[in-house]
Amino acid sequence: MRRLPSVVSVSLWLLCACTDSRRSAEDAGPGFERIPLTPPLAPPPAAQVQSEDAGAAVARTPTEVDVSRLAEARALVPAPLLYGQFQPVVGTWVDYELRGDKGSTRARVSLVGETTREDGVPLYQLEMDHEVSPRTLVVLWVRGKERPFVERLAVSVPPHPPVSIPVDLFVDQPELRGAPRGGKDAVLREGVFAGKAREETFLREDGRTVGVVRTERVPLWGVVSVQDGETTWVARASGTGAKPSLDAVPIAVPRVQE
Repeated sequence: MRRLPSVVSVSLWLLCACTDSRRSAEDAGPGFERIPLTPPLAPPPAAQVQSEDAGAAVARTPTEVDVSRLAEARALVPAPLLYGQFQPVVGTWVDYELRGDKGSTRARVSLVGETTREDGVPLYQLEMDHEVSPRTLVVLWVRGKERPFVERLAVSVPPHPPVSIPVDLFVDQPELRGAPRGGKDAVLREGVFAGKAREETFLREDGRTVGVVRTERVPLWGVVSVQDGETTWVARASGTGAKPSLDAVPIAVPRVQE
């Protein structure tokens, strides 16, 4: 098996770090809880999440998020979600090839569920299923459509139970994706998404430049490729009919009280 790009390696590290000391919810202690599944969508229920910090998750602004969480989110949130315009259609999937300094792999990003919160805001369940062994599944619960907000994500690598961590970040905040530095029209001359496109660049706080190519022909967010340092995402195919793959209840790491 080829070695994984850094995004998958971080997922594995995070999962093992959480599960080695907490094999089950029963042994996890009072600081941890199980998130119940609610088919066909499996997000943490809104009321339960808010009770963790008395509603602070809803009122929280990006500037109140611990800086260390930015690195976690940047590594685990699918890069196309950070740089596209979210167009949620349940059942839609996009296959990306992930190229890294250690090799390449495939990942299917799917929108597998949608529900409406009590406040009327839609909540979506996204899954990123890596074509590796052992299977690595990253699940995100995204609030809103116009300006998506990642509430939580879960990482599942069998035989470990999945672990869910709070993210609480807008996908378009500059600290997460970088600041826009211009763009130009382009043409994709090959592949299933060939045609007119738009090239854009973003400058991250660490000084690295991220290159993005967008086209409306790619479902979900219109991003055909993202080049961020040694990691590159390239859309290879898309389709419909995706179903939820998360089949175990995640252990929820609570938000840190402020």
